[in-house]
Amino acid sequence: MDDESRKRMDDVYSKWEGNAPSAAALEERRQANSRSQAWSNAFSGHEVSTSRVERKMRQTKPQKHRGGGGGGGGGQITLAALPPYTPKFAFDTGFGTTESLHRVNHVFSGESCASCTSISKSKFLERQLNLQSGFKNILTVRPPATAPTLSHTLPYAYSVFSKDVVGSHPSVYKDVLASSRVKTCIEEVIRDEVEARQDKSAEPSIRRSVLGRVNQIARGLYSCVRALGLRLNAWALYHIFSHLMTSLEVRYEEVKMLRTAYQEQIPIVIIPTHRSHLDSLVMLFTMFITEQQIPRTVAGDNLNLPLVSGMFRNHGAFFIRRRLDQGDRKDKLYRGVLQEHIEQLLKHNQTLMFYIEGSRSRSGRVGAPKGGLMSCIVDAVVAGVVSDVYVVPAAITYDRMLESESYGKELMGLPKEKETFWNAIWGLWGMLTGRVGQVRVNFAQPFSVNEFIRKQTFTVDADAADDAAANSVGDVRQLVQSVGAHVRHTMERISPVMSTHIVSCLLLTRYRHGAPLSQLQQAYEWLEASLIDRRRDVGFADTPERAVSHACAMLSDAVELAAPEIDGAECDAAELWATPRLTVPHVYQLSICAAQVLPSFLCESVIACSLHAMVYSNQRFIQNSVCELDIVQLELLTVAEEVCHLLRKEFTFALPCQPASTNLGGAIERMQTQCILTTPANTYSRRYHAETDVWDEQEHGEVVKLKLKLEPVSRAWLQFLQMLLRPVLETYWVTARQLCVLLDTGMEESLFINAVLEHAQERFEKGLTRYPETAVIEPIKNAVKSLLENGILTLEPSEDPSTSPPAPLLYLSAEHCSQGAIDDLASKINDLMA
Repeated sequence: MDDESRKRMDDVYSKWEGNAPSAAALEERRQANSRSQAWSNAFSGHEVSTSRVERKMRQTKPQKHRGGGGGGGGGQITLAALPPYTPKFAFDTGFGTTESLHRVNHVFSGESCASCTSISKSKFLERQLNLQSGFKNILTVRPPATAPTLSHTLPYAYSVFSKDVVGSHPSVYKDVLASSRVKTCIEEVIRDEVEARQDKSAEPSIRRSVLGRVNQIARGLYSCVRALGLRLNAWALYHIFSHLMTSLEVRYEEVKMLRTAYQEQIPIVIIPTHRSHLDSLVMLFTMFITEQQIPRTVAGDNLNLPLVSGMFRNHGAFFIRRRLDQGDRKDKLYRGVLQEHIEQLLKHNQTLMFYIEGSRSRSGRVGAPKGGLMSCIVDAVVAGVVSDVYVVPAAITYDRMLESESYGKELMGLPKEKETFWNAIWGLWGMLTGRVGQVRVNFAQPFSVNEFIRKQTFTVDADAADDAAANSVGDVRQLVQSVGAHVRHTMERISPVMSTHIVSCLLLTRYRHGAPLSQLQQAYEWLEASLIDRRRDVGFADTPERAVSHACAMLSDAVELAAPEIDGAECDAAELWATPRLTVPHVYQLSICAAQVLPSFLCESVIACSLHAMVYSNQRFIQNSVCELDIVQLELLTVAEEVCHLLRKEFTFALPCQPASTNLGGAIERMQTQCILTTPANTYSRRYHAETDVWDEQEHGEVVKLKLKLEPVSRAWLQFLQMLLRPVLETYWVTARQLCVLLDTGMEESLFINAVLEHAQERFEKGLTRYPETAVIEPIKNAVKSLLENGILTLEPSEDPSTSPPAPLLYLSAEHCSQGAIDDLASKINDLMA
């Protein structure tokens, strides 16, 4: 190399070194990205900056983002100015799928219960080599180089015709009609109708009518799987989902668990979450593309529409009534045919899929399980019709849902729109023009129903075991409820938290008045780390900047992005301000998304609200910035268990096989590791009962005392936990206050719920509450159910002869039928959130 070339190289190197950041700048950047700095900036309660610009941003109302225009006049900022979401890595995994998530190790939290299904847990865990592997986007198709040339031009067609339709899908129509159960039901119904008419000569006509009904019911439950129609449908869904979704991601290690269970020749029941009408299409597409057995899907008869029903029936779906009984009488015929139909499917080793929640969840949380179809599964195993059944909880999670607008209307108390053919066409148009963002499908470990029943049977009293109490109606019902609670709890744990869920949670808890994007990104980084620390998977695995950008784009209807004006001049675009739209129905979209975060902090939120109730009367908690308060742990757990008992219709605090105090104790231990609660050197002290004038040291043992440290960081953290539960608690408080309308008279349950809803909406319109998401009908219904179970309300038959059948009326119980009792109940709830 000559001297001139060497000189040119030295000049280039010197320019590079001159542009490189200094060591001090690199250290400053590293500290700014650390989690501890994110915690301090996001949750310390202090402002990130006290500059004149940011003080003015807090005083200036952000301009509404209209989504159009560039960075020109008017102060409008478009989402195009934000960094777009693009995958960091794209690992080519061969034909059919491409790796699309960016964090290699993902949390797997779908283990089955170690107490009730320990054998199932160990069996499927031992066979999996890498349960923390990444996800694959099954919408991305890359034909191999050896594939025909036409496959590169038509990759979707090549993909669907290269997949195998796994397993056989026989019709069970004849087996159902020939079964002894159906024949017995026919004879019982004929006998009952003959006795009702008191005319034996009418038996032939009654028999013809009953046989016709049986054939009609059996034909209504008919379904099949046609390979050609399935492939054409998958090809169409490839195109629709590619426009509708950013990605459709599945973890193939979870799919391998399903294949392992299927190889054991034991029928499988898949129970996914139900949040959208897209759920069935997503599951059907996922099962076909991953080459699993196409499930026989149970659908409601509200979807039994022209053309639509034919397509679903050819893909394995069959339709049942939303209400199995008609009127007050049980429909023995329909119940018998349905039970036999499900048992025949299980006998033929068919995969079954149904939604245990019944209908779609409008609140974003996993709904309470219904026991109808699950009782058919448990009955089949208890009766020995099949030796065993594997239950697989699943979760389908979206960035946002297409039905957000209609859900908002239903939460406001408006009637649900009836499904019609034209509504289905309009929904198809919405799929072609809408966006749901990133979609994830998760499967939990299969668990054995037979093993679950045997473990539950061992917990039955020995005296009751001799008379086969485990097989009684009451015990079977308890088994069904226990299985449903386990499935619900597992579905909550395996549901990933998407970027839209985290941003919505932060905007509704910490930043209801808005925040700069930089501060929102720091809070996002901390909350993401907190979720992973609690073994909750995060769906969007990218930098906080890109995650917040993607979330704001998906929530553009409910989140405003704007640059504030200072003295008539606009700020730099880097100082974008994100503000939630706290108006109806936009706030409901944020509330539905934020509901996904709460289960990870549920018990900690209960402890935080309980702590607030215990120290609310202490003025040091309100006046002093730093102070320490003594808390008796037993009293704290007692208050927390009362909160759990009050809200048990809303959330699952613990599995039936473990007490709620176990999880609450774990939440206290976590707060101790965070130095929010500490144990003094003198850990134990005697507890004095003023009413009995005795110490309980000898009878009840010593009492653990904790010390609550109310520093700025711990205060902000406790306030964040409180804010997660405060809207629900306020709804229960409004319901308690409205009990006064039942002091003098009874009222139908539906009328009372509507009265509470109107009062809650009126409070928001008058500015008496900060939370418009409290004026929704779902938690009000759950509050009424909770008050009924706690004995505060009672249901008594109506004495009005004009109503047929007489509707039961709500009354206050004798102990709570006074204004003082109502005020005490409302005061207890108010102390949890005031």
